[in-house]
Amino acid sequence: MSEGLSIQAVSERCGVNPVTLRAWERRYGLIRPARTERGHRRYSAEDVARIRRIVAWLDRGLPIGQVRAVLDGRAPPALAGDPWRQAGDEALAALEELNTRRLEQWFQRLTGDYPLEKVIGQCCDPLRDHLRERPDGAAPRALLDTFLRQKLAGRLLARAPSRRERGWLLMAVGDPLPAMTRAVLRGAPVWCLETPLAWPALAPWLAGDRVIGVAWVLGEHPGRRRAEQLWPATAAPDRPALCAGPALTEELATPPWLRRVAGDRAAFDAALDEHEQRGEHGATGLVS
Repeated sequence: MSEGLSIQAVSERCGVNPVTLRAWERRYGLIRPARTERGHRRYSAEDVARIRRIVAWLDRGLPIGQVRAVLDGRAPPALAGDPWRQAGDEALAALEELNTRRLEQWFQRLTGDYPLEKVIGQCCDPLRDHLRERPDGAAPRALLDTFLRQKLAGRLLARAPSRRERGWLLMAVGDPLPAMTRAVLRGAPVWCLETPLAWPALAPWLAGDRVIGVAWVLGEHPGRRRAEQLWPATAAPDRPALCAGPALTEELATPPWLRRVAGDRAAFDAALDEHEQRGEHGATGLVS
């Protein structure tokens, strides 16, 4: 730590995308990392602590434009506003106008100012839920979902393991956005398939050494027949196998070899990390 951390190391440690860290430095003057002779950023322990304070204030709802004054003690925090509600209203107006250019500008601005996880969790997910409940929300939600899939697809390609890397295989069941979101926010190499494969089709990949394990992320309930195609009771894989997602319910029947991971994205990441730390290469036999 005496020589400082790279921007990538700080990104992984604090959960903030490098693009956002650069925006916090250039646009808002929130952090001022040192530079090497070649101009590479190097972050100190104090920089990392400040970044974590920034994230904490954003979690409490402080607009990004007010954070510097609060951290420097020049102004008291004003938490009465709701920047995520305002951002959601702006996106909704763009969707209703079929204004994809405005939607693109909205997304670029938000993901430049805030970590992607917060943009999705605090703005995109609530907006999708709101549109699902509206009688006239089907069309704008379809446009929003298409837009988000397109924005996440490029990031997923960047997350794909290189030739010599191993990774998890994530497969979306139904609505692909929960799987795509978890894959993008994973912070580790993953392959993500928007269309799930029947179990026999996975055999060639699972026979190799590159796939750590397979995880199905349920955006929708697969139904009994579909579930039997995805995870037949007789499969008994020799790799970790997990099932998670918003549509995972107690009513869903799963075989004993398939680990059920209830909860949010953090619980899902913890389950994947648990298997990686064990270095497992065998049937899980775990059901939670």
